[in-house]
Amino acid sequence: MTDNFNARSEGDAATKTFERPPAFYDAWMENEGIPIHNLFHVENLMEVELGPWDRFGVQGAFINLADPFITSAMMIELPPGGETKPQRHMFETWIFVVEGFGETLIEQLDCPTNTVPWQKRSLFGPPLNTTYRHVNKDQDNPARLLMVTNAPMTLNLYHNDDFVFRNEFVFDDRYKGENSYFNAEREYLGGRITRVNLIPDTLDFQLLQWKMRGHGAKSFHMSMSDHTMACHLSEFAVGTYKKSHRHGPGAHVIILAGRGFSLLWKDGEEPTRIDWQENSMFAPPEWWYHQHFNTGSEPARYLALRRGGSPEHPIILGMSGGTGAPDQIEPEDEDPAIYDMYLEDLRKNGVEIQQPRPDYNAKG
Repeated sequence: MTDNFNARSEGDAATKTFERPPAFYDAWMENEGIPIHNLFHVENLMEVELGPWDRFGVQGAFINLADPFITSAMMIELPPGGETKPQRHMFETWIFVVEGFGETLIEQLDCPTNTVPWQKRSLFGPPLNTTYRHVNKDQDNPARLLMVTNAPMTLNLYHNDDFVFRNEFVFDDRYKGENSYFNAEREYLGGRITRVNLIPDTLDFQLLQWKMRGHGAKSFHMSMSDHTMACHLSEFAVGTYKKSHRHGPGAHVIILAGRGFSLLWKDGEEPTRIDWQENSMFAPPEWWYHQHFNTGSEPARYLALRRGGSPEHPIILGMSGGTGAPDQIEPEDEDPAIYDMYLEDLRKNGVEIQQPRPDYNAKG
């Protein structure tokens, strides 16, 4: 080449500009031709606008919340009695059933076909690069499925559509077509961690107490389908709220039951309030504090689907720390106005507070 940097003057080099192309995943989304929703939160997953998605053969949309360079969400809706085109890809995905009932057929070379039954609030994940097809068994009503995936990271890493969607490699170390693979049996691993590949109803899944996160808090972490992506369920009692905390990017919080609100804020800035109910979804931005408040008359429960951090396959993505501030704020260290605000919300709803007022004099 005759045109190289050494052949140019410093003046010429200084005036030449570089225009960064869009990320491969962003360009891929645009080429898919379905609605792309860039939001801070979703009030109701049942109301997300969809459009015809040729890849799946049904209606679909992208939902980009905070930090969509790591994980993002896709929504599909199967018509009554309908089914999707077969899919296979090199990114991991969670399947959460927002509404409906049906089954998913999972195939892998030289393995028997497995059928995964699902209903409203079911959760499972097709093993990596298996072929799967969703079928709506309801002949009268559509079925709506949410997919939380690490597709952004995978597509941006390889930036090759054929490699991601037409790769024939078989991950037989993850899945061998076992008949028992999706039988919903749990294998307790210790602490608040279990291995399970299908949760028929995430609202019925029994949780364990976790006082560290707050008064009346419960949770459980799941290792599923040998994914590197993580998921956990969390619940907090009537008249209580959780301690504010922060972590890395890509956690999609889906409200399964209850009513309340969350505060989200960057260290040193004013919080943003999100009110939520069943089928709301939000994703705290990377290393933002967030705090969840139950203002209803029943326990509030959510499902968190997130980037690398599986109990059995831990991966650290994003920041490993922030400004030097703590990753969790204890009640006695929080702004006293938070408790008063929460108390006022409960009074409006006719709910009695169960959480003791923090001893603000104990700090320091």
